[in-house]
Amino acid sequence: MKSETSEISNERTQQIVLAAQKRMLQYGFSKVTMDEIAEDIGMKKASLYYYFPTKEDIFRSVIQNEHQEFIGSISLLIERPMPASEKLRLYVRQRVQHSGMLFALSGAGQQQWISVRPTIGDLFTEFTEQNCSLVVRILEEGNRSGEFSIESPADIAGMILNILQGLRLRLFKEHTSYSSQEIYKELENQDIMFVETLLSGIQNRTVAGR
Repeated sequence: MKSETSEISNERTQQIVLAAQKRMLQYGFSKVTMDEIAEDIGMKKASLYYYFPTKEDIFRSVIQNEHQEFIGSISLLIERPMPASEKLRLYVRQRVQHSGMLFALSGAGQQQWISVRPTIGDLFTEFTEQNCSLVVRILEEGNRSGEFSIESPADIAGMILNILQGLRLRLFKEHTSYSSQEIYKELENQDIMFVETLLSGIQNRTVAGR
């Protein structure tokens, strides 16, 4: 009986998170209310508070959900039979898409994102560590296959993440008048330019020249 109750509770929690995710993608965190989320799933607001005491708690779960989906998709990507260089390119493209999703959830505004970031800062610390591990796996695979020539995959992975993060922050700071779509198109272009430049330096010349 306890197991059944727990399962029902987990299903309800996931239902709330998905409903909140859908609304926040459309309107942004600040414009979504607990009343609207409860109404979307046919639940009384008082019952909603039983599962999530605050809207920030729901937002944390929404971000966790997005992070888990991204990490899962990249883990599957790494298992696919393709060159490590192509996996790195796809990782960068999917990362841009993921960043756009998070930006929309926060309210499509850098200032709004800054205001909610403290609520979920610890999630991003863990997310960064997971990303680093995944990029290290791609680089190590490239080393094993002879496609890459890298002395320290961990150091290169850290550099990659720092530069990708820096490019994103610079674009938001310098192009405040751009729409989110324009910003992420430019971000994708710059991220791909960066990864192509990186690959030209780490690819084994003999393999790359075949």
